[in-house]
Amino acid sequence: MEVSLEEIQRLAGAHVSAGQLAQWRLQLQQAFVDVQPGASITGVYLPGQGCRFYVGGRLQHEVRDEAFAQAFFAIWLDPRTRNPELRQQLLKGAS
Repeated sequence: MEVSLEEIQRLAGAHVSAGQLAQWRLQLQQAFVDVQPGASITGVYLPGQGCRFYVGGRLQHEVRDEAFAQAFFAIWLDPRTRNPELRQQLLKGAS
């Protein structure tokens, strides 16, 4: 979770306030719960709405904040991502 917040801050820079980061930390704490080995957490971006996080197939947390959703998914999708190979795989076939 802390790495996600650090990446959001790195990519967003001055466009995200300390207050926003504090609120987003609370959202991430609710979304990222401890999981059993082999389980997964899946994030789903909802354009214009925010995002949802699922543990297995169960809804764990919904964030109704478009700015948060954009900043969170930018960790992997922004051209400045730390993992450009993963970005390329995720965007493969996207128009």
